Amino acid sequence: MKIYKSIKQNSVKLVDQKMKLSITVLLLILTCSFSFGQEKKVAFAEQYFNAHRYAEASEIYLELINKDKLDAQSHADVYRNAAEACMKCKKYSEANDILSYLSGTDQFTFDDGYKLIKLLLYMDKAFDAQAIYQHAAIASSIDPRKPSLDLYFDTSRNFLDSLKRDTSMYSVSLATFNSNKGDFSPAFHPKGIAFTSARNHAMESPWAVENSAFLEQYIYDKFTTKVKKIKGIKGKKHDGVAYYDSIDAIWYYSKNLKAKKNIPLTTVGIFIYDATTKKETAFTYNSESVFVGHPVLSKDRQVLWFASNREGGFGGMDIWHSVKTADGWGEPINAGSLVNTTGDEMFPYEANGKLYFASNGHPGLGGLDIFKTELVGQDAQKVVNGGCNLNSHADDFSLIVDASDTLGYFSSNRGDFIDRIYNVTLLKPVNDSIYVLFKQDSISDILVEVLDSAGNVIFAGKTNEAGELLFKALPDVVYKVRTKHPDLVDSEFDFNAIGIAAGDTITKDLGLRNKQVTWAGVVTEKETQQTLEGAELSIKNLETGVITSSMSGKDGVINVDLPPGDYQVTASMFGHDPKTFKITAAKGQKEVKKDVELSKTGKNVAVKLDNILYEYNKYTLSSIGRAELDTLVLFLKENKDVTVDVSSHTDSRGKAEYNMNLSKLRSQSCVNYLVTKGIPRVKLNVKNYGETELLNQCADGIECTEELHQINRRTEFVLIFPEDDKEVKK
Repeated sequence: MKIYKSIKQNSVKLVDQKMKLSITVLLLILTCSFSFGQEKKVAFAEQYFNAHRYAEASEIYLELINKDKLDAQSHADVYRNAAEACMKCKKYSEANDILSYLSGTDQFTFDDGYKLIKLLLYMDKAFDAQAIYQHAAIASSIDPRKPSLDLYFDTSRNFLDSLKRDTSMYSVSLATFNSNKGDFSPAFHPKGIAFTSARNHAMESPWAVENSAFLEQYIYDKFTTKVKKIKGIKGKKHDGVAYYDSIDAIWYYSKNLKAKKNIPLTTVGIFIYDATTKKETAFTYNSESVFVGHPVLSKDRQVLWFASNREGGFGGMDIWHSVKTADGWGEPINAGSLVNTTGDEMFPYEANGKLYFASNGHPGLGGLDIFKTELVGQDAQKVVNGGCNLNSHADDFSLIVDASDTLGYFSSNRGDFIDRIYNVTLLKPVNDSIYVLFKQDSISDILVEVLDSAGNVIFAGKTNEAGELLFKALPDVVYKVRTKHPDLVDSEFDFNAIGIAAGDTITKDLGLRNKQVTWAGVVTEKETQQTLEGAELSIKNLETGVITSSMSGKDGVINVDLPPGDYQVTASMFGHDPKTFKITAAKGQKEVKKDVELSKTGKNVAVKLDNILYEYNKYTLSSIGRAELDTLVLFLKENKDVTVDVSSHTDSRGKAEYNMNLSKLRSQSCVNYLVTKGIPRVKLNVKNYGETELLNQCADGIECTEELHQINRRTEFVLIFPEDDKEVKK
């Protein structure tokens, strides 16, 4: 019995151990199976994402994140792709949630925060966007995009509020021909308004890439008030975003390029359809690897504006233009940094001397905003946000205006993120404004902000390549102006237009100074190491030629503020040889250290000047030679009783008589320069030696390099002090 009980107890223990082992193995298998299942889902999602099939990818990503609780810390890139896929499919709330999850990990980057802030502004959640702006990944960043975020959340600027207040310029209403299934990109046509729409395909199988319906081009007939498809430009894939040249009856429009086996995703190009000949041709600069679309002609039909992410842009989509030539359309030209940013600039439209376009790179209310710029030729002058209520927190784009500059149409997905077309009337206020041209010669990208009496920023812009920026002001109003530029000292000043007649333009010179670099050092006497107070410092900017003067202070201290640049410095003091040297004050550097030693002046010694050398058979002074002579000028003005022997030399090549005459011409060049600088002619004694005093072995019949010959082509100077009666040899 005891034996049986013992066996039974042992059997039970054995069974318990086996069960525990089985459960452990089962849990391990389930865990591995679950992990394997996650990784398999991730692989499927990434495969769809890389094929730009965002609809399928987003579904798997959302299941991984919401149901399977995929770890954001160890799968940060998966979360990023998930957010991107959701945004492509207009699942904005889900994208917000995904990036918000990621913000709780140490994998959250500035780029993640930048995208999340832009998304929150797009969703009209400025308060939430400000919270992300304060995240450590944003606050501590030195990313070049950071200043654009600062503009939104700097309470002293009230940038968003200033845009929202501007509602006086536009009257907006829904166009009658919307389908509520996606209508956008209006274009003028003699019969009415052409536009792009998904209306007849909205219920069909969606386009796999972005889960959107196929697009086609339609026209709203203003005479019959009916909508119908446009014949001739219909394709088997997306086509639309068109412009109609009514004079030549030619359509310019965007369309998918033909698919190729080796390219998994087709892109977009511009096509030109002649409604008279019924022939379609492709734009010369279409490419299988980049987007080329959104075409529009200038009024004279000689310039084709379009959007593209082709090489040579600033990032994302840029505005480009091509000029018509006898051989067709010329090489595309980028619209430049005033128009284009690292974001997207699209849907250009030229009218009445202005270029309108949509951008999510320039600071705006959210999503795409409509901007405009005055044009001189094809060159932008400044970029201005259209403000409310033309713009909203959502996407606002493809504005067109008529020849009167008062009536137009644009597209927006405000409200429910469905694209619709809106009528817009541009209201023209009474012209009681004056124009202020802020100017800083040839310095571009100076940020100029104009504030009202309450401290609100009512205008912000950057100077163009000529250093100019135009601001429309009201008479008899006092404004505060702030300026910022990385290479210039920030400024703030009051400005008013009191007494200026309405319609006039006045110029306001900004007068900004370069940021300074401090030259710090000590002047000492070489022989005694005593400090020298009162040593004169002549400082020449080698780029501008401007000379400034300073002096060593107590204990020989040098403390001079200089704009960034390269300088030639001549230090001089009575009883000491002048010394010339170069210093560089680099941009961003606070201080450059350079001490100076001056030697006591001996009697009747040659002043050592570098670079008073000449080209072969020449006697003219170089710019460097003239700068070296400035050293001697300073010394002679300080020591008025000293005279100078000026002696010139040649190399051995050429006849002796010719070389003697050439040395005379070289001496005369130096004398003429010194006289123009205020040195009396009577203090200059000319002695010429031709080829008789060579400094090296390069005599007649000896083969030498050009560098060795040049050493002999020189002018030397000997100082003669008043107490010395006899001529002293060099």
